Amino acid sequence: MSQSTEVQGLQAKAEARLAALKGEMLVTRVSVLSTRLAQGKTTERLIIGMSVETHKTSPDFDQGRCAQAKSRIMQALGDIDCDVFIEMDR
Repeated sequence: MSQSTEVQGLQAKAEARLAALKGEMLVTRVSVLSTRLAQGKTTERLIIGMSVETHKTSPDFDQGRCAQAKSRIMQALGDIDCDVFIEMDR
């Protein structure tokens, strides 16, 4: 299997698992970062954009709600077999 096929497969799997959360506008983007390592090996990382109503520095930021949202994303992904990074979008 080629590297681009693996990346596309991982992205498609993540998109399918996160479809409900995208419908709720909680997940704003899903992307895969593929890095070539020494000796021809590669590693994939899944990057998820998460929408929160206010920015972390805002006085009305709800840390509990943010943690709950991250937990819902990780539960939806299940065992995706790669590193997952969740970024907050403003």
